[in-house]
Amino acid sequence: VGGALPAYAIPAVAVVHHAAEIGVPTGALRGGAHGYTAFFTETFVDELARIAATEPMSYRIGMLGGGARLARCLSTAASLGGWNGGVPGSGQGIAAHAFRGSFIAVLAEAHLGADRRPVVERLVAAVDCGVQINPDLVRQQIEGGLIFGLATALGAATGFTRNLADARGFGDLHLPRLADTPDITVELIRSDEAPGGVGELGVPAVAPAIANAIFSATGFRLRDLPLRPST
Repeated sequence: VGGALPAYAIPAVAVVHHAAEIGVPTGALRGGAHGYTAFFTETFVDELARIAATEPMSYRIGMLGGGARLARCLSTAASLGGWNGGVPGSGQGIAAHAFRGSFIAVLAEAHLGADRRPVVERLVAAVDCGVQINPDLVRQQIEGGLIFGLATALGAATGFTRNLADARGFGDLHLPRLADTPDITVELIRSDEAPGGVGELGVPAVAPAIANAIFSATGFRLRDLPLRPST
């Protein structure tokens, strides 16, 4: 249930975990549980913003209860990405997450292709990870996390044979190659706070940002991973 506790100042929150036996062994995944708990939180918050008839970025900032670092990530990503409020037909979506003492907001531009599969044109990320010991390595980690988040959102996975994963390495996971990767912009926000984690920070907010972008483009809400419209 990592990441299930929202970063928002919600006065009453309960996280209940029910273990499920899925029949296959599991191991580490970049982003861990944050990859799907952030997807739930950030698509649900987007739905709440739409119901409240409120612009989704402002709605999130209003729920932070003074959480300045994540608010700054949201406003920075919105400014860099030319955020227009995610209005119908815009194909823009936004999402945010806090992870291991660091904060990130991701703006995505996406639409559904002719085969009804999501097509992602652009990802803009704003990151506050505290003091950056080596900014170039931080940027590389965030870019890699964004691409991995894109892969998990769009269906990079493995089959199973005799209870063992068919993918034996990263090369078997069909991660996006250069030709498949959208335009990526990463802004590292200067901070004097203690250094936070960045190795997995780029992953969690990507899928919900894409799903929210698809909603703004089509009016169709995707609530499952990977992002595949059923009709």
